[in-house]
Amino acid sequence: MTRKMKKQSKKNIEQINIYRAIKSSFLLSLCIPIIMLIYGITVWDNALLKIIFIFGLLIFEIIQVTYCVVLYIQVKNNEFDSYFVLYMSYYTITIIMLMLASGFDMKAFSSEIIYMAACAYFVFVPVILERERLIMVSIISIIMISMVVIFKMNVRTVVDVCVIQIGTVFLSRYQHNVSFTKERMSSTLKKKTDVSEHDPLTGLYNRRALEQKANAIWPYCERNKVSVGILAIDIDFFKKYNDAFGHPKGDECLKIVAEVLKNSAQRKTDIVTRTGGEEFIIFVQNTDEQNIVQLALKIRRNLEAKAIPHAYKLVSNNVTISIGAATFVPGYGKSFEKLYEEADKALYAAKNNGRNCIVYNGNLYGRIKNGIAQVITM
Repeated sequence: MTRKMKKQSKKNIEQINIYRAIKSSFLLSLCIPIIMLIYGITVWDNALLKIIFIFGLLIFEIIQVTYCVVLYIQVKNNEFDSYFVLYMSYYTITIIMLMLASGFDMKAFSSEIIYMAACAYFVFVPVILERERLIMVSIISIIMISMVVIFKMNVRTVVDVCVIQIGTVFLSRYQHNVSFTKERMSSTLKKKTDVSEHDPLTGLYNRRALEQKANAIWPYCERNKVSVGILAIDIDFFKKYNDAFGHPKGDECLKIVAEVLKNSAQRKTDIVTRTGGEEFIIFVQNTDEQNIVQLALKIRRNLEAKAIPHAYKLVSNNVTISIGAATFVPGYGKSFEKLYEEADKALYAAKNNGRNCIVYNGNLYGRIKNGIAQVITM
């Protein structure tokens, strides 16, 4: 596994832990009052022990509610840097409190239910590194040994605690290995999927991914009469750019154009694609003539703002693009291929009409005069 993949895997584990910690704190904050009620109405032989137990549960409840709020705020603000410290402190405090509660339960009622629940919590809830796991196991062992000594528990209870503790050690190691293996496999699979669906140079979707996504949503758009559209985009005279500046500079130019396209088409449903060479496609949903033309003009303006010098000055001193746009509501005889064909024809018309412009439905947009885009009927 590469360093980058290990870093991503670690980040994924941290996200799993923080979300599990939020769910855990929420559920425990609901369960603790019920436990307080049950143990509060139960008859204890030692009244002082009962008071300490109920008071401890009250503190435990406050801790859970506090962490639930703090953890939620951290996730909402996307503060990754403090994730590890936060969830580790939460899990440590929670497990310590559960172990202390189990000690009181064993002393008062010779019951091991809370203890087994605490061990199961440690095994299945947090997904922690081996070093942290060993530290946690040591803490659990020290607490339970101390409780056995302080409360002078009988031999049967001591044996039960030792058996459960040994089982917890081995089961936690097994679960630890399963969780990390699963995460590594998931990261590897995601990496392979990303490679197969994305253009390696620009990071945009490739043609294969575009067709898969379009085919997946096409039935929905057809059924609900949702208009779809395509912008077919071509960098003007890119071969001459490469000939003049070289392919490394050409690659940099492609990356800048890709960034402009991605930053311009910001809706979640917009699919920005590099189909090959200097050709790009943007697939959009729920659009109309005004919206798709406005998006095309926005892309054109944003690229002009980058002011990338071009060696071929016939169209402009800087790199420009030609755009062909097409929209329709999917239906009989109106497939994705048909939509792309119409956009491609419009792109061809844009190139034939001087480039650095947009063509949609027989109209040409993008000739700038006094800062205003003019519409020319072709």
